[in-house]
Amino acid sequence: MGAPAGWPALAGGWSAVDRARWTGPILCAISGVLDRRSENKHGMQGVTTPSRQNSLLEAVFEASPFGLAVYDASMRFVRVNAVFAAIHGLPVDVYIGRTLRDVLPALAPDVEPVVARALAGEVVRDVPLSGETAAQPGVRRHWNASYLPITVDGEAGVAVFVEERTAQVEAQRALRESEARFRAIAASSPIGIILSDVDSRLVYANAATERMAGVSSEALQGFGWSNVVHPEDLPRLQQLITESIRTQAGGYSISLRLQRPEGDVLWVDVLARDFVQDGVRTGRLTLVIDHTETRRMEAALLESEERFRELAENVDAVFYLARPDGSVEYVSPGFASIWGLSPEALYANPRLWLESMHADDRERVRQLVQRDRVRFRAEYRIVRPDGEVRWISDRSFPVLDAAGEVRRVAGVATDDTLRHSLEAQLLQAQRLESIGRLAGGVAHDFNNLLTVILSHAAFARQDVSQAGEDLSAIEQAGVRASELTAQLLAFARRQVIEPRIVDLNALTGQVDRMLRRLIGAHVQLQTVCADALWPVRVDPAQMEQVLVNLAVNARDAMPDGGTLIIETANVVLDEGYAAAHAGVTPGEYVMLAVSDSGKGIEAHVLPMVFEPFYTTKPSGSGTGLGLATCYGIVKQAGGHIWAYSEPGNGASFKIYLPRGTGTPSELAPAEAATPQRGYETVLLVEDDEDVRAIAVRTLREQGFTVLEAYDGEDALQVAGAHAGEIHILVTDVVMPRLGGKELAAKLSAERPSMKVLFASGYTRNAIVHQGVLEDGIHFLQKPYVPATLTRRVRDVLDGAGDTPP
Repeated sequence: MGAPAGWPALAGGWSAVDRARWTGPILCAISGVLDRRSENKHGMQGVTTPSRQNSLLEAVFEASPFGLAVYDASMRFVRVNAVFAAIHGLPVDVYIGRTLRDVLPALAPDVEPVVARALAGEVVRDVPLSGETAAQPGVRRHWNASYLPITVDGEAGVAVFVEERTAQVEAQRALRESEARFRAIAASSPIGIILSDVDSRLVYANAATERMAGVSSEALQGFGWSNVVHPEDLPRLQQLITESIRTQAGGYSISLRLQRPEGDVLWVDVLARDFVQDGVRTGRLTLVIDHTETRRMEAALLESEERFRELAENVDAVFYLARPDGSVEYVSPGFASIWGLSPEALYANPRLWLESMHADDRERVRQLVQRDRVRFRAEYRIVRPDGEVRWISDRSFPVLDAAGEVRRVAGVATDDTLRHSLEAQLLQAQRLESIGRLAGGVAHDFNNLLTVILSHAAFARQDVSQAGEDLSAIEQAGVRASELTAQLLAFARRQVIEPRIVDLNALTGQVDRMLRRLIGAHVQLQTVCADALWPVRVDPAQMEQVLVNLAVNARDAMPDGGTLIIETANVVLDEGYAAAHAGVTPGEYVMLAVSDSGKGIEAHVLPMVFEPFYTTKPSGSGTGLGLATCYGIVKQAGGHIWAYSEPGNGASFKIYLPRGTGTPSELAPAEAATPQRGYETVLLVEDDEDVRAIAVRTLREQGFTVLEAYDGEDALQVAGAHAGEIHILVTDVVMPRLGGKELAAKLSAERPSMKVLFASGYTRNAIVHQGVLEDGIHFLQKPYVPATLTRRVRDVLDGAGDTPP
């Protein structure tokens, strides 16, 4: 495509005439653009000849750091320099004679209107342009272009001055984005952000700063920041700022207070860093962190720690903190006064706590700690270095962290020695009171019985013809004395029992007829027996006695008649019941309840109903041992008995016996004791001369051969001197020199076929355990009558009731 008329053809170069014609207008146009970017405004002065003008034009046009182009009146390119061509990534000759729409169609819509304005004679400066180039497709670049009208031989043209601004535009865009990010971060930051100029005047403050200062950002502009700093802290801040600038420290940090308009004070940490450009400080960034709540919490913590320390150091107890591994973090000074050891000794050896414990308590406490170290509760004794024993009540609880894990164990140990001493004194006083009441009751009853016995013995002496009646009265008094002794033993849980697996339903049915005779026709008896009742291990005779005693008491509580209910049930006593009833172990029990519709028991009387010789009945109507006997029997069987009553609403006695295992044995009716004869040889050992004489006489009258001895050593000599067989050894248990158990062991080794029958008025000895007869041991409880002695000897000789070892 050739150049239009009136325009030089660049392919062949400009002629001298063309150069002369265009030099002036083009240079003038270029000069007009350059005038704004240079302080050298000498215009075209000094251009005198066409040759020099052409040379200058060529030099300026091609050497310009800016892109230069010339349009003719039809908007075709007449001339472009290398910079212009390079901006768009096209060769120079591609432009000549072509329109912008032909060469750069994407820019044409934006540029053509501007070129038209310049062709109309308007100077258009710094038009922003952007677009992709052939050199970098997909990359947007930016330019500023100025359009200046020129005239050549009366024809209009446009000179274009193009300056690339891609780097500046991208930098500005990045700066704007950076500022936007900064403002977004600053606006949402909980930390106060302040920008100050080189003179330390505040130019920007974010929302957190406004919130802390209590005033708007506008109010803080300039030196308004100093107005919210606490007056007492402002001099320190100003001095620090001045010193930082003077020493070129690059910043500072300080903790100070802000005085808000409302009057409240905030504690803040201030951290400032200088902006430095080319070694010159240009401004400052300041961060403000509100730690008022932290200060408040620290103050509260210090106050709490101080209160705890005052409490720990002045209370007569031991406070301690320990790690889950058992190491001790803190123990209060009370440890020294109670344990007699220094806290430092415990820090060095945490096992000192267990080592100082009483030997009888150490294993029990160690097991409790192993079971649950963090929730520990126990009472134990310690032995101080001076030998003094003290009672300690110790309890601990866990301290958890935010994740719910045990961080440490806290606890308190108190000295309960005084309480235990007072309890022991109270218990001793109560025991003495009970013993006094017991002794008084026993003395009263036995004095009555002795009066009867002694009186009838005197009568028999005076009148032999009436001796039979007197002896009968003496025998009856002796039986009553024996029954009284049995009741006392049952209460004290010292009576020897022979427990068996029993069905309480069957036992209740067996005594039903006897109970109906006892309570009379005016009282209605009802039995409510549970199906599939669990068995229990008890002495049947004693349980019959319990039922009889409770039924008689119920009858006496209903003088005008009423209802007596006996019921059984299977029950499970849980942890809650055990916690509310001392001494109860959770588990399976069989309940036996005796309830009446009588007048009930007063609240102040209820706690004392099981005490011996305590009775609300009129004098002569009872011994006061009925309920005490029931209590002793039930306790000896491992059970529990509780009384429930409200005045006017009757009373209920509930017995809980542990569930037994095995098959209940058949209950046999009691038989009257009758003398039993024999021919066997009996070695009788009894240290009481009167009892021995009666026993020897009784056995010999029934045909037995009797060897007698007064203690164990004497019995060994008697047995050694007897060449014949000894069929049975009947020996007292507690004797001087050699006891019954040791004697039986020695003789049984020499005479394996010899049977052994122990007899004693004592029961807490080596042959019984808690008054319960062990398997394979034969026992005769004193006192006994002749028929009982011979019957028991006969049973042992015949093997009745023997249990294989």
